[in-house]
Amino acid sequence: LESSGINAEYGQHYYITNNLRRAMEEGSPLKSPSPEKLKRDISTPYLLRKLKQTKYAHTMPLQQFDSDESESSDESSSGDSSGSESSDGELSVGQRRRVGQLDNPEADKENIESYFHSRRSTKTSNKTLHDLELDEMDHGKITKLLGKRKTGFEREQAALFAEHVQLFTQWHVYLSQGYNLVCYGVGSKRKLLIHFSKKMLKHDYHMVVNGYFPDLTVRDILNNITNNMLGSSATFRSPHDQLSYIRNSKYTQLYLLINNIDGANLRNEKSQMLLAELAAIDHVHVIATIDHINAPLLWDADKSKLFNWLWFDCTTFEGYTDETSIETSLMVKQTGAIALSSMTHVLRSLTPNARGIFKLLATFQQDSGPEFQGITFQDFYMKCREKFLVNSDATLRTQLTEFKDHMLIKTRNVDGSEALYIPVEPKILQQFLESEF
Repeated sequence: LESSGINAEYGQHYYITNNLRRAMEEGSPLKSPSPEKLKRDISTPYLLRKLKQTKYAHTMPLQQFDSDESESSDESSSGDSSGSESSDGELSVGQRRRVGQLDNPEADKENIESYFHSRRSTKTSNKTLHDLELDEMDHGKITKLLGKRKTGFEREQAALFAEHVQLFTQWHVYLSQGYNLVCYGVGSKRKLLIHFSKKMLKHDYHMVVNGYFPDLTVRDILNNITNNMLGSSATFRSPHDQLSYIRNSKYTQLYLLINNIDGANLRNEKSQMLLAELAAIDHVHVIATIDHINAPLLWDADKSKLFNWLWFDCTTFEGYTDETSIETSLMVKQTGAIALSSMTHVLRSLTPNARGIFKLLATFQQDSGPEFQGITFQDFYMKCREKFLVNSDATLRTQLTEFKDHMLIKTRNVDGSEALYIPVEPKILQQFLESEF
């Protein structure tokens, strides 16, 4: 008993605990422990008592405790006063069995080591990828290298692609009957949608939308439909006005191919509801792809009714090269091409006044040179008033908020006040001004 590290008072504690458990199950009265036993129980440290309880409390069944109890009572009736507890505090043989002492010292040692192992402190390295001093590659080079990557299953992938192509005629029939299609499965389905548009929609108005683009919004999709596909120059107050215009348009068939309708910027409730209302228009037909495992949870009963989906398994096992090309990486040198593409994409969907406000800020930043730290809101407001771009500071604040949401502009603290600036390199900003204005 001493070699196992268990004191006699711990044995008394678990003896009382198991008797209490048996009394509660049998409904028999429980004898009150002696004051000496209570004193020993209270003096036991809680953490060690908890540890011992985990290791020893339930190692023997209840029937075994009952048999040990009867055996110990026989021993005590023989006149041996040391049967219950010896003078030096050691447990008797029957009490040792009541405690359920393990006979395997190796298992006991393993439990103790695992206890302290789970509470050890963890150290992490402070090394980063920059410490390797690797040569960064530009976006074009890394895309070219990924394009040369071979999977070893090109034949199987081509066979899968050919099977999906055979369904194109069936897809077109479903679309003409008022259904919309959603494609799911492992692998990128962008090439499949582009191939469908080239083969089946050559003589129809159609638009391919990359839903994985980080700055894409539903308003951008509606602006492209009304301005580019329908040729409207009207100003709409809300997306619902644009939906009404599309619903009343003279064009008979409009096809919308959305790659990743479950993209990060399209997952919110408002965006999915607007897309559902757009898909419910009679002459608008939607083919969408999903890649997130929880994408079906985006649509409740109302949205599913508006979308009127037909589901197709379009597993391709193709790599997500295009979908992940916009992600930033420490291994890729940031050339500014992504920032330029983002600004161009967003700016083309804005109103003329908004474009003028952004052009004014970009021109002022470019003319100020590399020491430009930003322009305060009040100074920028006065410049916009001089160009008749805004008529109140509230209008300007609303427009700046939209720019911030698209991450076109940022603010920094300069001399205790917030200053506005465009977070791109001067060379990229100059290229943007030359291409757009």
